[in-house]
Amino acid sequence: MNNSNEIELSIVTTIYNDAAIVPLLVDELTFHCKQLKVNFEIILVNDFSTDESEKEIEKVCLLSSNIKGITLSRNFGQQIAMSVGMRYATGRYIIIMDGDLQNPPSEIPRLYKEILKGYDVVYTVSPTRNNIFDKLTSFFFWTMLTKVLGVKIVKNQLMMKIMNRNFIERYNEYNENHRTVAGIVRDISSHYQVLYIENQIRQIGKSNYNFIERFDLMIDMLISLSNAPLNIMIFFGLLIFLFTNLASAYYIIQYLFFDVPQGFTSTILSIFFFGSLIVLLLGFIGRYLSNIYTEVRRRPLFHIKRAYNIEILKN
Repeated sequence: MNNSNEIELSIVTTIYNDAAIVPLLVDELTFHCKQLKVNFEIILVNDFSTDESEKEIEKVCLLSSNIKGITLSRNFGQQIAMSVGMRYATGRYIIIMDGDLQNPPSEIPRLYKEILKGYDVVYTVSPTRNNIFDKLTSFFFWTMLTKVLGVKIVKNQLMMKIMNRNFIERYNEYNENHRTVAGIVRDISSHYQVLYIENQIRQIGKSNYNFIERFDLMIDMLISLSNAPLNIMIFFGLLIFLFTNLASAYYIIQYLFFDVPQGFTSTILSIFFFGSLIVLLLGFIGRYLSNIYTEVRRRPLFHIKRAYNIEILKN
């Protein structure tokens, strides 16, 4: 173990209703960090859990001063909770990861050795997901993002990644309330490496992400990473305009020179098609406007209710 008081490695992880996992998580992280023989800290960010997570975090923080806990004043969501931990991390290198032990702590030494080669960030990638539903939604999301919208981003990346100090300082300069960690990380640097790992199937409890939350996260990432949805709206608008002109010309000719056929079915189908398309486009526009409104209010990114072994800074 390095005798210097300087923290070499920070591990940041988020906790939400995972009280049963906390002791095991800390044991696993401590075991694999000690293998590196460097000074380290573990930061557990409690995103206002409704179970006994905070009590478990307090217990493990009493065991060692290098285990630190933060409890947020309400549920801000994983993306902001992770950003809070990153803001309080003091290590030369920072690893962020999910707190449900699906991101394997055994990969910590491998990540650390890779970042020492001089990269700004090292991603982890895995095709493994909890179940077929997670696999399908993940496939749909990454296909939409990379293939349809053309966003250049590491595909199938996990939350688990390691960054150097300079990278974290730049990350902490981002103040938007609607954020995704992957989106900001992608925006900062292209000097990265990718490690392929085997993500673990969740053994304790169940995922806190339902379909609505996954879909909401996907929309946030699409909007934050690309203007493609707006461009697609313009493109579809132009196509509809051309189609409408052609259809209008056709029916005018039918009216002037031929018998006009009964058009109930075509009318109903047209109403359904264009009506649903308009609602979809307005939904995208509304989401953009909502995000803009949230940002211009300039409200604090987070509020901390309680902290353990760590000094609370002003936002």
